[in-house]
Amino acid sequence: MFEKILVATDGSEHGTRAAKVAIELGKISGGTVSVIYVADTNRTSHLPDDMLLFSIRELLLKEGKEAVKQVEKLAKDAGLKFESTIIEGNPGSEIISYAEKSGMNIIVIGTVGRTGLDKFLLGSVAEKVVRNSKIPVLTVPKE
Repeated sequence: MFEKILVATDGSEHGTRAAKVAIELGKISGGTVSVIYVADTNRTSHLPDDMLLFSIRELLLKEGKEAVKQVEKLAKDAGLKFESTIIEGNPGSEIISYAEKSGMNIIVIGTVGRTGLDKFLLGSVAEKVVRNSKIPVLTVPKE
């Protein structure tokens, strides 16, 4: 039933918790786990194109590589097939778009990720995905 499982991570402990649930689901169903990290570069698109912006982008992409690497280790330790993607753009929209284009059967996402000002300004990525996805979404709450 869940042959293609997409887990969205932001590198937070909640993202890791969602990844663990996705991996368990993959073990039960014999599916492939794909992880996506979306570098939210839309927030910086209005800034002048200079070295500071380049540095922010590079930091976001580096953070993405580290987040994906954490999930990859968990999947490999569980003996699961694994794929990863790092994309730039609006996290909610990109997660849904990727899931649809890739034929995912389910999206797994933590309900709490970034906090503070980011959450206040952007709203919850998980909420956007739940409200707009045509693919089933499994939300993993914080403990």
